[in-house]
Amino acid sequence: MTWIPSRNPVAALFFALLWLVSESALANKFQTISGGVVGSNRIKIEYIRDIAWVAGGILLVAAILSILTHNRNAHSVNYTMWRASTLVFSLLSLLAFATALFV
Repeated sequence: MTWIPSRNPVAALFFALLWLVSESALANKFQTISGGVVGSNRIKIEYIRDIAWVAGGILLVAAILSILTHNRNAHSVNYTMWRASTLVFSLLSLLAFATALFV
C-alpha cells in the first residue's frame, strides 16, 4: 500500500498546517493580525467582555439543553453522559461569566 497524503485526510491536514506554519511569506500577515482591534484598551476590554457574556449564555443554554434532552436522542453523547456534559457546560459557563464580570 502506498502512502499518498491526498488519500489520507489526516496526513493532508498535517501537511497543510506544516506548510502554513513554515511559509515565511505569511510572517508579515501574522504580525499584522496580532495587532488586534485598533483603539484604546477600554474598547478592547469591552469587546472581550461582550464576547464572554455571549459565550457564557451559549454555554448556559447548552447545559440546560443537555438536561432537557438527555434521553431523547441515542446518537447524542448526552444520552449516556448527560451528567458529565451538564457539569462541563455549567463550569465553562461560570468561567465565561466570571471573565465578563472581572475583566
